[in-house]
Amino acid sequence: MPKEYAENLFLQEKPTLALMAIWAFERTYASVITKEISSTFAHTTKILSKMEEHGLVKFTVEGRIKYVELTEQGQKVVEALKDLIIALEGKLPEGYDHPASATISYEELIKDMNQASAVIYEKIVGLRTKIESIYKDLIKNGADMETIKRKLGPFSRDITKIGNLIDESEDPIRDEVIIAYHDTEDVFDTLIRKD
Repeated sequence: MPKEYAENLFLQEKPTLALMAIWAFERTYASVITKEISSTFAHTTKILSKMEEHGLVKFTVEGRIKYVELTEQGQKVVEALKDLIIALEGKLPEGYDHPASATISYEELIKDMNQASAVIYEKIVGLRTKIESIYKDLIKNGADMETIKRKLGPFSRDITKIGNLIDESEDPIRDEVIIAYHDTEDVFDTLIRKD
């Protein structure tokens, strides 16, 4: 989408909900937004990329977690959206009047999970970190696509193994874990298929 058509982004429901969710949480991560707006992770990632392109959100990485938060421009857009909602509806829906007081940290997320979910989530985060790190090193060193595919290809087995752990778990697996798993699959597929 060309930059001059930024207004088209907010004539759609999911991007508006995503921006409002980021505002409400103040600082969060993509899997939480995915759940909040009832979307797929791939679609949420695309929305967030467009928002970043337009200077509305920024990403920061702490440890193994990639957070998203509003920029100053994003704050201005949220205020305009809130004014628009009030103009159309007469008031803000419940939950849109105050941002959340705290962001869920990685540690809090793990703490609230059952043992199976926590173990699988740790494996997913570790695998994704490893894949992205190797990819960045390969790119930095000027590796060609064949080399990248050869180095990253074996990780498809690890992704499959984690998928099997999710499928075979006797305990219920949290949505955040499943979303993180699909996110890692998407990242892997994108990196291995780049031309």
